[in-house]
Amino acid sequence: MARGRAPTVKDVAEHAGVSPGVVSRVVNANGSVSERTRERVLASIKALDYRPHSAARELRTRTTNTIGLVLADVANPFFAHLAEHVVRHAAEVGLGVLLTTTQEDPAMELRSIELLMQKRVRGVIAAPGTGNAAAWRHMRDLGIDLTFVDRVIDRIPGIDVVGMDNESAAHAATTALLERGHRRIALVSGPSTTSTGHERIDGYRRALDEHDVAADPALVAELAFQRAGVENAVRAMAGLDEPPTALIVGNTAVSAHVVRYLQECGVRLPEDLSVVVFHDAEWTTLMTPQITVVRHQLDDLARTAVEMLHSRMNSDEPLRRREIRLDSELVIRSSLAPPRKRRALLNT
Repeated sequence: MARGRAPTVKDVAEHAGVSPGVVSRVVNANGSVSERTRERVLASIKALDYRPHSAARELRTRTTNTIGLVLADVANPFFAHLAEHVVRHAAEVGLGVLLTTTQEDPAMELRSIELLMQKRVRGVIAAPGTGNAAAWRHMRDLGIDLTFVDRVIDRIPGIDVVGMDNESAAHAATTALLERGHRRIALVSGPSTTSTGHERIDGYRRALDEHDVAADPALVAELAFQRAGVENAVRAMAGLDEPPTALIVGNTAVSAHVVRYLQECGVRLPEDLSVVVFHDAEWTTLMTPQITVVRHQLDDLARTAVEMLHSRMNSDEPLRRREIRLDSELVIRSSLAPPRKRRALLNT
């Protein structure tokens, strides 16, 4: 703790070896804490001469059995299905869910954080962006327990994380294409500034390296989580002197737009282009050919996130980050085939 600065909940938590949530429960006599832990926290409060801030105290004394759920965009089937599962599993342990969406906008995310603090939620499950680390840290320091799902902000310690093993999933998808003879494999990814984006790019590159295939930067497109940019990215790859024979869409928000645009341009799947997309959305089996997917176990993802948050809210555990990575499944369908005789990829 810096000299001259008033001690905070976080300082007391670190001194006592517990989480900020435990300190708040002791200060506000709100929630179960073992007598031994309570004595340790009270000793730290006395040693640091901690004076609870009235706003933080009010925040914790007026909590309910409601948790927040902060997701990027429920128009994205991945997040829509995730929200459905989180609500169901939260209800099983007696928790209500207040859902907010951010549209990948840092300003909207900040408003969501502020709203959830005003609503006195007990905890939050969030798929965070990259621009509000200080706000998430402030929420945690107030004693609101946090679990990050799908994405992570590495520079915030002490926040539990549950997500998919994105690196291994991208590696498996790329390897499946390489084993079928493809050497010009394109990747449409989310921004590498997000944890999911850079993990999937890493897995793709690792598979290429293992098969002695040089990575071509022109075959990797990082797109924002919205439709804008899809057509330009696809046309740029198709216009290369050596266009791709296979495509992995690791950006779940744009995968349907990419496949639809390919079909509109007369690209035959898999004759002209083999395709793999992340997330087993319903549309992938309703078209011809059916699309090969990286299937995420969203029910397991949601259940694990709820269990982690619920246990954190009801325990005396020290504020040490717990991280769980779940496996995905590569589901091979008819959009995969060995590369065929080359022709112009786009007819338009």
